[in-house]
Amino acid sequence: MVKALVRKRLEAEQFFYEDVPKPEIDDNEVLIRVKAVGVCGTDYHMWTGGVITEVPLIVGHEFCGVVEEIGDKVTSVKLGYKVVSRLNMGVCGICRSCLTGNPHMCVHRQCPGFKIQGAYAEYIAVDSKQLIKLDNSVSYEEGALVEPMAIVATALLERTKIEPEDVVVIFGPGPIGLIAMQMAKVYGASKVIMVGTNVDEALRMPLAKKLGSDFVINAQKQNAEKEIMKLTCGEGADLVVEASGSEPAINSGLKVLRRQGKMCVIGLPTKSKNSICWRTAVEKSLNVVFNYSSAPWSWNIVTSMLNRGAIDAKSLISHSYSLSNYKEMFEEVKKGNVVKGVFLP
Repeated sequence: MVKALVRKRLEAEQFFYEDVPKPEIDDNEVLIRVKAVGVCGTDYHMWTGGVITEVPLIVGHEFCGVVEEIGDKVTSVKLGYKVVSRLNMGVCGICRSCLTGNPHMCVHRQCPGFKIQGAYAEYIAVDSKQLIKLDNSVSYEEGALVEPMAIVATALLERTKIEPEDVVVIFGPGPIGLIAMQMAKVYGASKVIMVGTNVDEALRMPLAKKLGSDFVINAQKQNAEKEIMKLTCGEGADLVVEASGSEPAINSGLKVLRRQGKMCVIGLPTKSKNSICWRTAVEKSLNVVFNYSSAPWSWNIVTSMLNRGAIDAKSLISHSYSLSNYKEMFEEVKKGNVVKGVFLP
């Protein structure tokens, strides 16, 4: 038996740290000893009862670990490899999404921690084809941030496609926004402006400045739209990254974009319906790119970035706890004290 954090029911606070059977692997799988697993906002919303999953279920999907067992037909990885894993389990391989290189959009996809057993555990069994090896210079904790980094890479670099010298505005200085800010700088943005609110002032806004944001704006204390137009000489931003899911931020983003500008939408709204200034987007002929999850090649992009130190993932990690201390972690998240939390099983 091994230890894991299991969601037993869909109501709030129905996670339990307990013994579960050690996963068994088939010929094409590997057994990974989980060394670090990130706390996704979705995981917290599961804790509060706001997200539906299969139950009972081991949650968690942002993980990094070491290969401890290998199936008989596995040739792509070796014992002792430090690895992260894409999450495209159970895809069909023959639908339009799969055949166009987007298996993360396959309707048959089974993501760990949502449909199948996840990584809030000492061990997880994974299809060997999903694995990517990390350099030893990258810590397990940093490796646990590859999954959210891959989401940003898919959205910003592969789909919205930032251009050299773009002026980029980011709404939401959480982990996704802070990663997007760094990638924008790496890919040639001339100016990056981070927009947050009062809850971001103590931790996230100073961190944004430390990691390279040229300007930070508190939208609750400043007129963000006016300030952004001033910083862009009245023209507006070339690209907005919406990483907050906030209705006011979405609308501000549309307003501060230049004509024929681009919006990269990554943030998940808490409401199913929002009142959006759609006419503004139409009249300015904006390109709005929505994104969910991560394409396979994005994982190669971000592991390369980590391996060569192009992205600072370590600075995003504000809290690390043993998996058995999950209640303390979620309480800190609730208080707004966490930039990025990582469990160490």
